Amino acid sequence: MASGFEQPDIDFLILGDRVEAVNGKLYMMGGAWDRLNVVDFNQPVPFGFAVGILIPWNDANEALPLTITISGEDGEKITPDLQTTVSVGRPPNAVKGQSFRAVIAVQGTWKLPKPGTYVVRASLTDGRKEVRFYAVPIAHPQ
Repeated sequence: MASGFEQPDIDFLILGDRVEAVNGKLYMMGGAWDRLNVVDFNQPVPFGFAVGILIPWNDANEALPLTITISGEDGEKITPDLQTTVSVGRPPNAVKGQSFRAVIAVQGTWKLPKPGTYVVRASLTDGRKEVRFYAVPIAHPQ
C-alpha cells in the first residue's frame, strides 16, 4: 500500500478558538475562521492553530523540523518563530508503505498590533502551508 508521496507534507493548517492534540487526535472548538474580532489591540488575544503533517513510511522515526510563524500584512513578525521537531514511529500493526499523520496543536495569546491581515505559516524542509486571517476591531460588548 504505497502512500503516493515521497516527502513529508503539511496536510492542513487551521485556526481555532481552542485547539488541543491528544493521542494523535485533534480537538477543536470554534475552528476554521478567517476573522478575529478584537476589542482592544493593546491586549493579547487568545487563539490557536493546528497543523497536520503527513509522513511517508521512509521518514517515520526521523526528526523533522517544523517552523511556525505569525506575521502581519507588511511582514512584521508577531512572535519569534515557533520551532520544534516532529517524529512519528511505525506502530507494530502498520502496513508496509503506508503514511502516518502527526498532529500538532498550539494554543496561545498573541499581541496583534493593529487591525488588518495576518498570516500563520507552517514550514517543513520541503513544503509549507499558510492561512490568512483578518483582525477586526469591534466595540466592547455591553
